[in-house]
Amino acid sequence: MKYSPRYRLFPTTTQRESLDWIRDTVRQVYNHALHEFDKIPEDEGTLRQRVWHVRDELPQLKQQWTDLKQVYSTVLQKAVERIRTNITNLGTLKAKGYDVGSLNWKSPHEYRSFTYRQSGFELDTKSGP
Repeated sequence: MKYSPRYRLFPTTTQRESLDWIRDTVRQVYNHALHEFDKIPEDEGTLRQRVWHVRDELPQLKQQWTDLKQVYSTVLQKAVERIRTNITNLGTLKAKGYDVGSLNWKSPHEYRSFTYRQSGFELDTKSGP
């Protein structure tokens, strides 16, 4: 079984400002990726291929938008891949009979999280010294 641990953070003011900046930057990347994704015709491949096409353009985007170099690449990739997850979830809801629309641009108060999916570490589950 795979676990996705979540931890409550209690950041200092400086850390909170840094996290807010990263969250807003990731939101802007998501919005840009959604705009680029919408320009790709549906007959150009599967949903996964179209999302990966947009994701693979991130290195070129980093050359133009230098602030992106301050955000881990896997965080930016996950933000783009979130488009596929959201479209898949909308399709599931539509299949269940719900009335769904399309993905929309996210304003700052609507985009509340980002994901670090880095590997290579272990959680220490021991308690005490």
